[in-house]
Amino acid sequence: NKRNSNFWNNQRKVPESFYTATTGIEPIDATIKKLLETGYNHHIERLMLLGNFLLLCEINPNDVYTWFMEMYIDAYDWVMVPNVYGMSQFADGGLMSTKPYISSSNYVKKMSNYKSGEWTKIWDALFWNFINKHQKYFANNNRTVFISRNLEKMSNEKLQNHIEIAEEFLKRL
Repeated sequence: NKRNSNFWNNQRKVPESFYTATTGIEPIDATIKKLLETGYNHHIERLMLLGNFLLLCEINPNDVYTWFMEMYIDAYDWVMVPNVYGMSQFADGGLMSTKPYISSSNYVKKMSNYKSGEWTKIWDALFWNFINKHQKYFANNNRTVFISRNLEKMSNEKLQNHIEIAEEFLKRL
């Protein structure tokens, strides 16, 4: 049963900033602003921007599901359950997807017109913080082992910097 699954054991609530487009992360705020105006985002914006970021922010998948149901004009349970629990949040642990849909800021920049800035430092810190917390999973999945290897090559100082930036952002989010 996908509903209520929480593979990563994420416990954070969706912050108010996801309702007001005030996260401070340029691509997320722009996507939420468009959502607030239209009730709609393209599938890739939902999955690779919003879903990706909500997962990196360790938001409880039940709260992610509720947020998507509240915000989207085309939110139907039969669509949102697999999209949130199976794809976006990988909350089912891989029943539907072979790996989580997460990325560093580099993917976002390649697939959009967004430029590097303060948001990229925060996004990358959240990414490496998440990878570090779940390194065992990433090391044991053939599709993600390279991410784990990149983490192992990272200096402890750089990793600690990422963790500090991520923790500070999550506190004020």
